[in-house]
Amino acid sequence: MMTELFLIFLLLAGITVLSWDLIMELSSKCREGLERLILGFKEEKNAGQSRKSGRRNLCTGVYEHIRLLLQITLGMGTDRSIKAFVVVSFIPAAVLSAFLIGRIPGRLAAAASFSGGFLPYALLRRRLQKIRVESSREGEILITELLENYKIKYCNMQQAIEATAESIEEAPNSRRILFNLARGLNTAEKSRIGSLLKEFRLSINTSWGNILASNMGFALTSGVEVTEALTDLADTIKRARRVNEFAKRENNEAAMILKYLAPAAYFLTVAGAIKLFGLSAEKFFYYQFRTEAGLTWFTISLIIYVAGVLLNACLSSTKLDL
Repeated sequence: MMTELFLIFLLLAGITVLSWDLIMELSSKCREGLERLILGFKEEKNAGQSRKSGRRNLCTGVYEHIRLLLQITLGMGTDRSIKAFVVVSFIPAAVLSAFLIGRIPGRLAAAASFSGGFLPYALLRRRLQKIRVESSREGEILITELLENYKIKYCNMQQAIEATAESIEEAPNSRRILFNLARGLNTAEKSRIGSLLKEFRLSINTSWGNILASNMGFALTSGVEVTEALTDLADTIKRARRVNEFAKRENNEAAMILKYLAPAAYFLTVAGAIKLFGLSAEKFFYYQFRTEAGLTWFTISLIIYVAGVLLNACLSSTKLDL
């Protein structure tokens, strides 16, 4: 009992660290929804309508978060893609529930089902983190190329973005982000520029990315010349890159152990049980997957292994920032 509770606590702690950005975003949306709900109680006589309005605001915040995540990571932000994401998240949770309930303790089966349903979101967050890290390291190339095109295009930011998206071959992640931004600017009204730049900010999620997006916004909406600001930003990025390269230390031993040694140890356990202890393969798999103790510990080990790999991948990737 205590072992199961401790392992479930470790799982929840790992999920909390992995999804901390989401938790903060959802808490902010919940707080905003609650404030609107309280305000609605004061202003409206019908309490039922206020409660529905608060719930609608919360659901809208979650929906927008998922839409942006799908748009940035997969380039799909339509209603159909969000529905597909919900279905893909539900399937592993339902399969694990059907397979594990009644075979292992209920709390562990629930934790495994929740982990399976959470896995698609975790993989998207991992992909988002990878995009942000790789894009952050392309900052010097991106800003230098954009600045040159901005000067060539006589301080026309929209044309500079389009030209940079076509010419910036050395920075594939930044090129893809700029293509999405340029495509949106060609079809969007002036009022939608803010939402397009928000997607740009979230795709990079660095201080220099926020500064760059703000300068783009000033140039696109107000026609303000931002040559000096972009020049200063490019110089700052160059200095930050030198500091980052000087301080960087490669240490991949823990990641190698986690990714490869843990699965290898399990397969060596299988080989040892068959070769050294005289178990047949059928008997080993029977004790591992057809008994409660064997399936319980296999489930615990698999949850911890997957959570550890995802956490290590997210925490070991550092962005180039100011």
